[in-house]
Amino acid sequence: AKALSGPQETFNYLVDEVNTNKWIIAAGAGIALLLALLYTTLLRFAALPLSMVVLISLWVLLAGSTAILCVKAGVIAPDQIPIDGSDISLPGGTTWGPAETNQEMMMAACVIVGLVFLVYTVLLFFLIPRVVLAVKVIGIATECLTTCPSFLIFPVFQWFATVLLFLWWVFVMIYLAGVGEWSDETRTYDWDDTTRRAMIFHFFGLLWGRAFILAVGNLVIAGATAEWFLTDDKRALHMPLISGARRTFRFHLGTAAGGSFIIAVVQFIRWVFRYYMYQLKKMNPDNKLVKLLSCLGECCLACLERFLNFINKNAYIQCSIKATSFCPSAKNAVMLLIRNCLRIGTLTILANTFILVGKYLIAVGTAFLCALVIAGGDLGNITDAPIFSVTLICLLAFCIASAFMDVWEMVIDTIFQCYCMDLEYGTNKSGGKIRQVVDENPPKENDLKAVGSAM
Repeated sequence: AKALSGPQETFNYLVDEVNTNKWIIAAGAGIALLLALLYTTLLRFAALPLSMVVLISLWVLLAGSTAILCVKAGVIAPDQIPIDGSDISLPGGTTWGPAETNQEMMMAACVIVGLVFLVYTVLLFFLIPRVVLAVKVIGIATECLTTCPSFLIFPVFQWFATVLLFLWWVFVMIYLAGVGEWSDETRTYDWDDTTRRAMIFHFFGLLWGRAFILAVGNLVIAGATAEWFLTDDKRALHMPLISGARRTFRFHLGTAAGGSFIIAVVQFIRWVFRYYMYQLKKMNPDNKLVKLLSCLGECCLACLERFLNFINKNAYIQCSIKATSFCPSAKNAVMLLIRNCLRIGTLTILANTFILVGKYLIAVGTAFLCALVIAGGDLGNITDAPIFSVTLICLLAFCIASAFMDVWEMVIDTIFQCYCMDLEYGTNKSGGKIRQVVDENPPKENDLKAVGSAM
């Protein structure tokens, strides 16, 4: 390893390293996107077997734990279990047989685990149909993304708009900060009340602007997904993302502004709370009550923001499907989710699990492949790949995977609401695959003549 004498030499060395591997770093973005598409495509076929393996494995684990605790508590004799306990090695030198001490604790653990096993066994019969439904929704969402790859381009526009917003905010904030006067005594800038209010208002504008960009993105993706779902003949679709963006910018900007304003207000309250807690901690650094209040307040406000984000996202989906305003859309979304609470719970757990695993798999897989390329394809020398370049590739891949998975999650949630509304209204849009096969294979002229002669 090369010894670096100072910060300047370290910086120059890292810049040279990035410049040497710049094309591999750029290729990492494409590799991450391909891995994301491959991952979602595989889930389309493997999500159900993976989900069933996890559910059954958890059932077997609970059953085995209950049996062991029953034996240790003396509820059942070891010879009553159809397993040869002499071949079972338990951790910590524990023997197979009734516990010699702590019988009461073993009995309590046996009752608790047994109740959990019983409840899980009952729930499993109700969960399996909903797991099948959740996997079906995930499969439809994956099909939507593969047939409409333009969805994956939209986050680029959101990033660009967010960068412009931050640049504008920094430029204006520097201008406002320059209005103040430097104090030699406190070695800080002093501003008058008007300038302070302007800076606070400008900060709130940053929060609102960022939330507004995200809200517009959700509305565009939801509108394009709903159009794809409701169209019988998918061949007739021409760039649903563009039509979704056109409807959003023409009809739903007020909805985006209203929903994002609510989120911005909660975020602003969180920042104000953090500021005052910071001041209290400076005055009382060892006060446990201040630390407790800070933790509780931050937790409550974070939960409130997540809840409102959840309501807003589903309200945007209803707005895109039914073209209603924000408040009726939020009400319709909440009522729909309440009527399908078990379905949405199962879908959320499965989707969030697959999304979390996917982000890390894509990031690590991209970094591994790029490190292998840098090492010249020699797996034995992969550890010699430059750490900084590989770390940059991993971070870039994680950002791309996060953007992809955010779009996929929005598509999943939209498909789910469309699916539930389709079942409730009886529009039979979910069974469109048969109609799609018929549309893609129209009868030939000879077939029509044969049918006509037969009649």
